[in-house]
Amino acid sequence: MQVVFHIDLNAFYASAEISRNPDLKGKPIVISGKSRRSIITTASYEAREFGIHSAMPLFQALELCKDLIVFPADFELYHRLSNDFFSIVASYSEILEVASIDECYVDVTKIIIDKQIHPILLAKEIQKNIYEHLSLRCSIGIAPNKFLAKMASDMKKPMGITILTRSNLKEIMWPLDIKDMFGIGKKTQPKLKAVGINTIGDIANYDNYNKLRQIIGKNALLLYRKANGIDNSAVDAKQNELKSVGNSTTLPYDTNDEEILRDTLKSLARQVSARANKRNLISNSISITIKYTRFESVTRQTTVNSFINDYETILSTAKMLFDANYSGRPVRLLGISLNNTINKKNYKEQLNIFEMAQEDETNDDSLEQLLNAINNKFDKKLVTKASSFAKKTPQKKYLK
Repeated sequence: MQVVFHIDLNAFYASAEISRNPDLKGKPIVISGKSRRSIITTASYEAREFGIHSAMPLFQALELCKDLIVFPADFELYHRLSNDFFSIVASYSEILEVASIDECYVDVTKIIIDKQIHPILLAKEIQKNIYEHLSLRCSIGIAPNKFLAKMASDMKKPMGITILTRSNLKEIMWPLDIKDMFGIGKKTQPKLKAVGINTIGDIANYDNYNKLRQIIGKNALLLYRKANGIDNSAVDAKQNELKSVGNSTTLPYDTNDEEILRDTLKSLARQVSARANKRNLISNSISITIKYTRFESVTRQTTVNSFINDYETILSTAKMLFDANYSGRPVRLLGISLNNTINKKNYKEQLNIFEMAQEDETNDDSLEQLLNAINNKFDKKLVTKASSFAKKTPQKKYLK
């Protein structure tokens, strides 16, 4: 049986700030603009206890919680952590589908069979790995398909793990309100409730199918099947090849001991190389991130002469960047990334095309020499290439 995980980072933007500054742990945090009329993007779970939620105006949130801590959005931080998150998950399975900046589906069937590991133990290992490397909490839904996995991951937050299958969905999923069903929008909910469809179980009931079809139309069958635990959509890894492969680690304590820092760089370079090799990715762009104790971070990037993923080149380049940019102050976090990665197979295909183009140029030169020899022999231009006429007489209908 197929096993799919849906992994969702909890309160991601707020958690990213805690990852950068652990002293914020346990405090009410929101991500928002500076104006009192700004809208809240994300609220930490501590802030939610005061009734604060996303899309709430900031001034209302400040009235609910006088000690609320407000941070502006830092998309550079979010994208770096997001890429690191996907890289960690991809180290368990290459069949990974990015759903958004903070969530993904991953087919873990193969690793479960190969390692003979229970899905819950694997989920706990992934949670632990993500938290230890990124200080980010996540919830994981375990199911035989994407829809049930998504529904399961929403049931226990933060750091929850839920198994949802066709054998237990009647007890766990069917009693839920239709607003909790993934795929039903806010505008559709009151229409369904007006005809007595209040729960997911009501959607799964075939007696309500005609009502469902009148309101939803052609998507009624899809929702009916999903409510009954049926979803045949595959985890699609084709459209979201990782654009970067990176890893970062928060040190056990802030330190400026260069031996410890260099050993950390070695470990990071080894992990980045292993992940890139596993996914057959290469890059000619390498970057490092140095985060200091005052939560200042420095990210520097450079290019190398060829596309690589080997440990030695990654490490030597990371060391060069570190030596050029390290201030000598105590460090809290180090990170290394390969950026703008491409698949090695695609790179080889590009090389082959380039080589063919070079051969064509060589053949073209040989033809030119032959034509010149004929014309010189008869002391007049008897022959020429057809392409030369094309260059002189452009087709005007295409020149608009």
